[in-house]
Amino acid sequence: NYCNSAGHSGYSVTENSNKVGNINGISYELWSDSGENSATFYSDGSFSCIFQNAMDYLCRTGLSFDSTKTYSQIGHMYAEFKLVKQNVQNVDYSFVGIYGWTRSPLVEFYIVDNWLSQYRPDDWVGNKKYGDFMIDGAMYTVYENDRYSPSIDGDTQFKQYFSIRRQARDCGKIDITAHFQQWEKLGMRMGKMHEAKVLGEAGSIGGGTSGTADFPYAKVYIGDGNNTGGNTAYKEITVNANSFPGVGDTTLCGEGDWW
Repeated sequence: NYCNSAGHSGYSVTENSNKVGNINGISYELWSDSGENSATFYSDGSFSCIFQNAMDYLCRTGLSFDSTKTYSQIGHMYAEFKLVKQNVQNVDYSFVGIYGWTRSPLVEFYIVDNWLSQYRPDDWVGNKKYGDFMIDGAMYTVYENDRYSPSIDGDTQFKQYFSIRRQARDCGKIDITAHFQQWEKLGMRMGKMHEAKVLGEAGSIGGGTSGTADFPYAKVYIGDGNNTGGNTAYKEITVNANSFPGVGDTTLCGEGDWW
């Protein structure tokens, strides 16, 4: 039971500056706009995010795709995670959960199961609120937003989609595809998959944020659609990050900056 006993295992790489990389077939990224920050990524998919005096910081790990297939063509996506918060200070906004992009249309999406800030992300995340929906056995508030900002395709206009869990949890399984299906029922069209990763993000509107978001267990995988979890074979799909315009550029992940 990873919620009770998970710990980092395998070999690791530590990044101290903005970086898109790959370890053991698992894609990862570290990005921050200021401060003294780092992230350690492990070959088992787990990772640890350490930030100090950062205005906006994020790290993530999971699956990357080549933007040629929709989520339904790829297969049913799930994620499992465990979060341990340590010495977190001065966090004004935060997202912990699933993060990614699609192309055609260009969409940045968040499935938020927890946050490092004192308060749950609220109506400020989107200019359109669809309401609360039961997704994967829990209540989530769904939002849509129009944004012009740095993206995986440079500075441009794109949509943002959010599912924000009503009750935060530190550990659990997320049915990613179930959220995509609910969004599309609401007319929130998804494109061809670029990535789906477990995310830890924290930001501050002044003074910088500090702390550690440790993920001793993190996995994104393609399952059979029956939500069987541990009975489903783990399947990684990765591509060369250099094949994407803008990936690796320090402006790429500025999309996380909310202020």
